[in-house]
Amino acid sequence: MIITEIRPQKGHLVGLYSDGEQIVSLDSELAAEMNLRAMRDYSVEELQELLGISMLRRAKSKALYLLEFRDYSSRDMAVRLRRDKEFDEESIHQAMVYLIEIGAIDDSRYAENMIRHLINHKHYGRRRVMQQLAAKGIDRDTAETALCESEVDERSMILELLESKFSRDLDDEKGIRRTIASLIRYGYEMGDIRDSLREFCDRGL
Repeated sequence: MIITEIRPQKGHLVGLYSDGEQIVSLDSELAAEMNLRAMRDYSVEELQELLGISMLRRAKSKALYLLEFRDYSSRDMAVRLRRDKEFDEESIHQAMVYLIEIGAIDDSRYAENMIRHLINHKHYGRRRVMQQLAAKGIDRDTAETALCESEVDERSMILELLESKFSRDLDDEKGIRRTIASLIRYGYEMGDIRDSLREFCDRGL
């Protein structure tokens, strides 16, 4: 196939055309490195190989750009790359392998950071934390390991919530029921909630 024209496009891309019809878009740096020129004959296999290399480069570059702003789990990054519809599954897979190899994406680190945020700022219990990690694509073993290392004292956390957020609701049975329901939504177990409520009331906090 003879490439009759190479035109600059948006996003550091160039379009390769044959008789006025666009055949493929490639990374402009790759086109320069490969010394692509108009009026040369390229096989379909050669163009497909160049397209694969170009998509992988762009997928890596996009992922590294996104990571400048916030951390991602491996699943969330793959989902984010798919959303752009610029990359095929192979380029996304290879980009993820690369990002994990260089440590740019680390689900264990992501889980540890997320757990600290959910516990220290959201005051969530283990069950809610595990739900949030699962929603981010963190596998159960990784989540449980990270959570065990965080050394969460759920009863102390419940007591803190009772004192800071729910103390005014404990004057009647209806308020106590609302408090229990709220703490369940926070991710605490009923046994810990009841024991903590008893301790809170016994201490007269």
